[in-house]
Amino acid sequence: MATTERPAPSIGQRKQRKEDPELITGASRYVDDITVPGMLWVYMVRSPFAHARINGIDLSEALAAPGVVAAYTGETLEMGPLVMAWPINDECKAPAHLPLTKDKARYVGDPVAVVVADSRVHAKDAAELVQVDWEPLPAVTDIKEALADGAPIVHEEYGTNDAGSWIMSRDSPAPIRNASGPYFEDPEMVTITEEYYLSRLIPNAMEPRGVVVDVNSSMGEYTVFSATQIPHILRTTLTITCGVPEAKLRVVAPDVGGGFGSKLEAYPEDAICLTIAKVLGRPVKWIEERSEGYVATLHGREMYQQIELASTKDGVLKAVRVKLWASMGAHMRIITPGIPMLGAWLYAGCYDVEAYDFEYTNVFTNNTFTDAYRGAGRPEATYAIERAMDALARKLGMDPVDLRRKNFISDDKFPNYTIASGLTIDSANYAGTLEKCLGVLGYEQFRAEQKARRESGSTKVLGVGFSTWLEMCGIAPSRVLAALKYIAGGWDA
Repeated sequence: MATTERPAPSIGQRKQRKEDPELITGASRYVDDITVPGMLWVYMVRSPFAHARINGIDLSEALAAPGVVAAYTGETLEMGPLVMAWPINDECKAPAHLPLTKDKARYVGDPVAVVVADSRVHAKDAAELVQVDWEPLPAVTDIKEALADGAPIVHEEYGTNDAGSWIMSRDSPAPIRNASGPYFEDPEMVTITEEYYLSRLIPNAMEPRGVVVDVNSSMGEYTVFSATQIPHILRTTLTITCGVPEAKLRVVAPDVGGGFGSKLEAYPEDAICLTIAKVLGRPVKWIEERSEGYVATLHGREMYQQIELASTKDGVLKAVRVKLWASMGAHMRIITPGIPMLGAWLYAGCYDVEAYDFEYTNVFTNNTFTDAYRGAGRPEATYAIERAMDALARKLGMDPVDLRRKNFISDDKFPNYTIASGLTIDSANYAGTLEKCLGVLGYEQFRAEQKARRESGSTKVLGVGFSTWLEMCGIAPSRVLAALKYIAGGWDA
């Protein structure tokens, strides 16, 4: 008689990692390891100006250079605009972003021409021979200056650099309790207004971006090897931009050497390489140089944050009100307009408040486009509320730890507590976590030593800071994403 044994439980057990041997022995396969017979190399000609009109491009010297097979401009390489997938509301301005710009460059690194040759060296040498008739234009790179009267306009068709606003009480499907009311006018309340600038971040993955496109001409099929975090989304967007049927297009993400969101994008270079392979009927390869990466890979974060807190005189936090001005850079990339929204519900952090208000304005500038990078939205929210709590503690004359203890959402409200911004938190133990950290630190002794050093005039000073945060693990359910005009689905719960 046959017996069926239940498999041993795996939850909580040590499991051997299956991906390590290739990584630690150098047997991994990255895009730059891929070579296809007959492959050509691609090199981009990029703008050295943040803002400049293109009056003409002469490719003749480049075409005559050794090893060169072809060279193109935006006028001669036919492609549609790149896809932007999150038009947050009807105010959102989303100018067409062509992979090779035709009219003018809008940021340093904007690709304006491309050279194809039999080797990377030949392609790079020939690219230096491309002559571009530039007409430099005034540029604006600061968010607030971009909104000022008389600022250079990044996209003339709009007549403004204001790329659209999102206001939670108007646009959000969540039930929001408005914080613009009596809390900030009540003389019995203690209020603070802080403004913080979050600087622009430039990702530097260990592996630069890269693309290889293989061609099956007889079948009209293409395989794109890309250092990407989103092969399925990339295939769909390339179908739209390049006109290759999805059934004829395969996207492969081999081993990827770092990303954190910098490879969560449909880049101009992906579309350019696929289109060149389509036109020439030959495989092509492009590997990003490190200096290119600084200007051509998406940037993260940049914004001004205005955050206001209202509390009682003994430190009970009542209301949070937030306004952001966020840099989009020169273009709206795949989910750029919605990045600040990913932190929109979290600017009260782990603190139990009665009222909450949030809005942001997106702004075009003559910088590299921004998009999702390393937490996208949530680190920005944490930065603001935690700095603001410290500022409130100083105004109240309270220890920042005591202020946090007083305002954490209490354990008895879990599970499934709906915070003022409308999100539901399934479980937490903020006070317990903090107390454990304080014990590890030896907080009382630390403060005593800190005080003693200050009083003695010691130049070797001690500092301690605290940060507790919420992580929003996906927007759910899908109907919420639909209400926020995201073009893809989400989660059920």
